[in-house]
Amino acid sequence: MGELKGKVVIVTGGGSGLGKETALAFAKEGANVIICGRRFAKLEAVERLISNTAHGTILPIRADVSIESDVKMLVQAANAKFGRIDLLINNAAVFEQYDVADMSLDSWEYQMNNNVTSAFLMMRECLSIMKKQRSGKIINITSGLTKEGAAGFGAYCASKAALEALTYSLDDEEHRHGITAYVFNPGFMKTELQALGEEPAAVAPYLIRLATGTNYPEKRVIQISDLVAH
Repeated sequence: MGELKGKVVIVTGGGSGLGKETALAFAKEGANVIICGRRFAKLEAVERLISNTAHGTILPIRADVSIESDVKMLVQAANAKFGRIDLLINNAAVFEQYDVADMSLDSWEYQMNNNVTSAFLMMRECLSIMKKQRSGKIINITSGLTKEGAAGFGAYCASKAALEALTYSLDDEEHRHGITAYVFNPGFMKTELQALGEEPAAVAPYLIRLATGTNYPEKRVIQISDLVAH
């Protein structure tokens, strides 16, 4: 334990995959971690795991981060318990595979709301607290597909590209308040939807490096290779 001991970290989509492993990794470093998601049973399982193996406090909250009232409730509960928010990791995301010609407006809006509007809502709500502290970090998770796109991934790619631009804009706006915002590409990972790729547990330590390090490249996606070099 070191720099993260006692820090307060929110991880969205913390019930499985990278969110779960990130919450566990930060709690092992002594951070107080708030995890959220729609499936409270998943969050409870992570809470039990962290309580048995980690040093930090874990606070699971059922919340849909694409809903403004849920976001306000989540951030207010975190601040009421811990009195500050040091790090926000916007990890929650959804995906539905459709070619553009076959995609319904409902599917488009579902992916945009959950992948970029959710991050906007979380960042906006946390910023008022971080600005009072004059410190804070935000890490938004993106995908390598944003540069070239891919058949069937149109809405997903568009949402992540929007998230990247939003992150860079926020970093410009809030840098003077001691707040930094990064975009991180974890690479090809195993998820609930795909069996191939890197194990999320192997990726989570790089998020710790990004959260505790400085002088990373501005206005571009941070890759694992950037973190290995530090």
